[in-house]
Amino acid sequence: MALRCYGVLDYDYGILERLEALLEGPASLCRELEALLSPPTRLYVRVNTLKVSVEDYLDILKSIGLRFERDTVLPEAIWHPVEGPLPVPVHDVKVVADKRAAESVLMGSDLYAPGVLWAPRELRRGMEVTVVSENGVIVGSGIAEMSYDEIKVKGRGLAVRITEPRYRAPRVSELPGYEEGLIYGQSFPSMAAVRALDPRPGDVIVDLTAAPGGKVSYAAQLAGPGSRVIAVDRPSKEALLRRTLRRLGMEWVEVIAGDSRTLPGPLAALRGKVDAVIVDPPCSNIGVRPKVYDRRTLRDSLSASRYQRGFIRAAAELLRAGGRMLYSVCTLAPDEGPLNVGWAVETLTLEIVEPPRGILERAVEAGGGALFRPALHGTPGFYFAVLLKR
Repeated sequence: MALRCYGVLDYDYGILERLEALLEGPASLCRELEALLSPPTRLYVRVNTLKVSVEDYLDILKSIGLRFERDTVLPEAIWHPVEGPLPVPVHDVKVVADKRAAESVLMGSDLYAPGVLWAPRELRRGMEVTVVSENGVIVGSGIAEMSYDEIKVKGRGLAVRITEPRYRAPRVSELPGYEEGLIYGQSFPSMAAVRALDPRPGDVIVDLTAAPGGKVSYAAQLAGPGSRVIAVDRPSKEALLRRTLRRLGMEWVEVIAGDSRTLPGPLAALRGKVDAVIVDPPCSNIGVRPKVYDRRTLRDSLSASRYQRGFIRAAAELLRAGGRMLYSVCTLAPDEGPLNVGWAVETLTLEIVEPPRGILERAVEAGGGALFRPALHGTPGFYFAVLLKR
């Protein structure tokens, strides 16, 4: 079983059996799980064509010595290869980072104080240090920018400046025009899913799980400011969602804070009137990469699947006849992907729309939708399907 291949991925046999059935046997499953331990082979960025053309932005990058390539399938997408794995020097002084911070450091991000789980008392500014995850995976080395006391007292700020990561790619937030909203970092599968939904000028579009704003902002970009776009998410994510939309110059997108499964606020008045709905609900994340470790059970996936169906039901209520629903998850777990889509077709008045040919050439068909496999396609593990309301 795959557990013997990669023990840092602590998945129970229930979820492994489900994955093995989807991924055509144990050897294929091992390759896909191994790929989760490294980042995607390409760093993708979406150019915000409401502010700048793709050609002009590529020229801006070229002027500072960065050569990105334009994607052959998605017109707004550009990419840069990810380098690695690279050798990382191991220093005597170690700093332990939490899971999320360690996975970011693995890709070259600096380590900030909130992500530090442990540091030695002798830590001083200027020391060469190696950053490890809490399960001992070496993710990068760099220079301490805070002492032990500063980390403990301040609890925020740059703790370690990473100079030698395990993998290297441009940092999206440091690219020219980022603060001005010219670009948004977004994976190929995520962009492909929105393209498959086909947002159109004049559409009424609702994203039921919109934060941090990647898919809803791409839909707004494609449909244009003449459309009506509504972004919904829980109150704790409202500020993040508004910041994203403000940076991208999309203040015209309406933001609603609440549980979209209950159709809060003006959503109730839109029952049966919406042209396109995006459902990208919380999932088991067995597809997000890179990972330094992960723990998942079949119970986790089945629980997520039941939760996700609440959003699918709400989306179906909103759609007009002939309206389109995008359902997507950043996991390989079939109960949250093809099996949920199958349930939607059987239970609700929905039918599957075949993904665009160009996109399907970069994925595999599964349950009528597109499945992106990390080892096979070099992408995050991801699944999406577009459903039409009859």
